[in-house]
Amino acid sequence: MPMNERDVEPDYYAILQVHDRALPEVVDKVYRLLARKFHPDVHPAAKKAWAQGKMTQLNVAYDVVSDPARRAEYDFRRRYGPARAVHAPDADGEVEQDKTLKCYNHPKRSSVNFCWHCGRPICAECLAGERDERTICVSCTEVVERSAHWHPGQSFGDDEVVTREGRPMGLGGALTYCAFMLSLLAVICWGVYQVAVAFSNSDRQVVSLVAGLAVVFGVLMIQRLTWRVICPRCSTASGHMSFRQHAPWREFLAPRPICPVCGRPFRHSELTGTD
Repeated sequence: MPMNERDVEPDYYAILQVHDRALPEVVDKVYRLLARKFHPDVHPAAKKAWAQGKMTQLNVAYDVVSDPARRAEYDFRRRYGPARAVHAPDADGEVEQDKTLKCYNHPKRSSVNFCWHCGRPICAECLAGERDERTICVSCTEVVERSAHWHPGQSFGDDEVVTREGRPMGLGGALTYCAFMLSLLAVICWGVYQVAVAFSNSDRQVVSLVAGLAVVFGVLMIQRLTWRVICPRCSTASGHMSFRQHAPWREFLAPRPICPVCGRPFRHSELTGTD
């Protein structure tokens, strides 16, 4: 019985020491590191033959994994083995195997393109379009979107829940914040009044200047107090005062934007409405 092609084909990802979902730039970087490690010129004469064999395996694996089309075909064979579907016998009475490359997510559908991110064949339903002038599948689109908003110290998944330590500020903290901001407004207006008087402005000009400053400050405060954002996970509408009431006292000046119901932290793009 002939051996299955899947059994005899080497594992190129194991040779390159990368994950089978590794990005192209990761594959390139690891290949350069391994090439310096296994290059025959850096080994003594007794190990040159061994190093040459390692380097040959490394080059073959890199030639396949670095090419999106060849990588997609290799991934398909690695997961499903050689194509087993058959057509009707041809003119010579022989059965021809169906060698059409199939979609990675839908093995019964023919692929129409390759995803540049994962290198796998995809059908029309799995094709999400183009990103950075390269085709990408639906699954990788979500991964790229998450990585674009990720920062060090933040969980990569959507299941992140932040637990806080310390007593929350509650309604008392919110009222204290309002009193603090009003006191700050009074101090600023008094300082502006003193500066305006020192420059010998008329009483009408001084009053207009201070009143205008107070109106602008008041509008900004009202906008801050009435602003709302909807949590993508639990659809709860939260605002600055909600964040403040559920935040501990040590976050009095700058409470973290965390949903008070499900504990999901908001991304900067979700707060500002930008992509």
